[in-house]
Amino acid sequence: MFALAFTTAVSAQTMPSISTNDVKKVGVDALAEQSPEMDKQIKEALMKDEGLQKETIDYLKENPETASALTNILTENKGSLDGIMKSVLGDSDLTTAAIDWISKNPEMLNKVMKIVGM
Repeated sequence: MFALAFTTAVSAQTMPSISTNDVKKVGVDALAEQSPEMDKQIKEALMKDEGLQKETIDYLKENPETASALTNILTENKGSLDGIMKSVLGDSDLTTAAIDWISKNPEMLNKVMKIVGM
């Protein structure tokens, strides 16, 4: 009887579960808040790395809020990734969208940190 009571008491207690995504999000948020240089580092990485540029441009193309502005930039720059990225970083709305996307995406933020040497 004691064993049954003990088993029931122990099984009634639940441990809170934390998902891996929750842990990653907390880490990314903490990193973004910790570094006032984060925007500068992301911009620097965007000007250095072609892969990061392509992924960011693809995101901006697919985002309904930025697609129109990016289409105009793509037309003006005729495929030059550096020219496109300079134009994106010259537009405050596109820059904000790109930085927000990268800073909230652990995989992308990790790429930025590697590019800037952190």
